[in-house]
Amino acid sequence: MFRWFVGIVICAVILSSDALSQRSLQELESASQFEQALRAVDAIKHRKKLQCALTTANASLCECLSRKLPVDTYIRIYASIGNHEKERSEYARSPATDKKIVDQCVSDNR
Repeated sequence: MFRWFVGIVICAVILSSDALSQRSLQELESASQFEQALRAVDAIKHRKKLQCALTTANASLCECLSRKLPVDTYIRIYASIGNHEKERSEYARSPATDKKIVDQCVSDNR
């Protein structure tokens, strides 16, 4: 009877250990995917900052915009800012929150 009990306890420990290691593996995988996503966001921000600098020739403005604007902000907004065509441009179609950020960055860089 005692051996039977020990056998059940050993099986339970093995199964719970397997479940824990499976969960740990899934957590590591999730962390790795999260880190990959962060690297992708950083790469997008860097590319947008470079495109902004090429369009506006104002590195400090581009630093502010790339830091504060959402990653999904359309690139043409930078050309609009650089060409001072805010009324008839991508800027005009941007959300109010983006316009506020752009206006703040522009005024900070004057």
